[in-house]
Amino acid sequence: MNYLTIDVEEWFHILDDPAVPVISVWSKLEARLPRNIERILSILDENKVKATMFWLGWAAEKYPALVRRCADAGHEIASHGYAHLLAYEAGREKFREDIQRGKKILEDITGKEVSGFRAAGFGTTADTPWLFDEIRAAGFVYDSSVFPAKRGHGGIVDFKREPHVIYTPDGSLLEIPQSVVEICGRRVSFFGGVYLRIAPVFLIKWGISKLHKEGRPAVIYIHPREVDPEHPRLSLKLHRRFKSYVNLSSTVPKLKWLCENYKFGLMKDFLGTVKREG
Repeated sequence: MNYLTIDVEEWFHILDDPAVPVISVWSKLEARLPRNIERILSILDENKVKATMFWLGWAAEKYPALVRRCADAGHEIASHGYAHLLAYEAGREKFREDIQRGKKILEDITGKEVSGFRAAGFGTTADTPWLFDEIRAAGFVYDSSVFPAKRGHGGIVDFKREPHVIYTPDGSLLEIPQSVVEICGRRVSFFGGVYLRIAPVFLIKWGISKLHKEGRPAVIYIHPREVDPEHPRLSLKLHRRFKSYVNLSSTVPKLKWLCENYKFGLMKDFLGTVKREG
């Protein structure tokens, strides 16, 4: 099984750049999330694909009816925290408060338990050994926060690439890492964000085939802003501008191709295939 995931956030929710607006002005900026989510839902519905949607708590608080619409359509509602914080910058206490707040908002909106979590920017590093303990203590039973390769923010190069159980004081936590493949001893990804946008289809297809041969699922991720090439631009530094804005027009065709050619399940359903404790 493969997993199509959506990190549900606005066009200005970008990390690691001084041009990114602070949370106090977010509500004053142009809103493009509703139309972008509707476009994604239309593509998924047309292909009878269900996705796991990691909702930012701030966005869910602003658009509760849209959260319920996604849930009613059969998509999984999972958490992306509240304020799009990088864990290693926020620190343990602030991170704890943020993920608890985000989870509660989603559960109050849907009336259902939220099982899964993904940290902003896959912001899990060797400097956040406490992160998994906090995620499990907050009540999540699976996590998809690890990018097991070198990355601009986040990334743990020597982390296990396959889904596996992590044991914490509050019980076990299923980790479903972002998909990477090895090429000449180097771990690379073609499966989300800028990696998906710049990789040709034949390379994505080869990568998914390699994952399957190794017994691992393909974890795909996109952001709503990536299906909206006309969204406003921030005055980012060159490398961040490239990663955020290059080849946006490729996202919709690739999303449609993925939906037409691969089967996707919900991450929460993977829990039933793994023996867990606690």
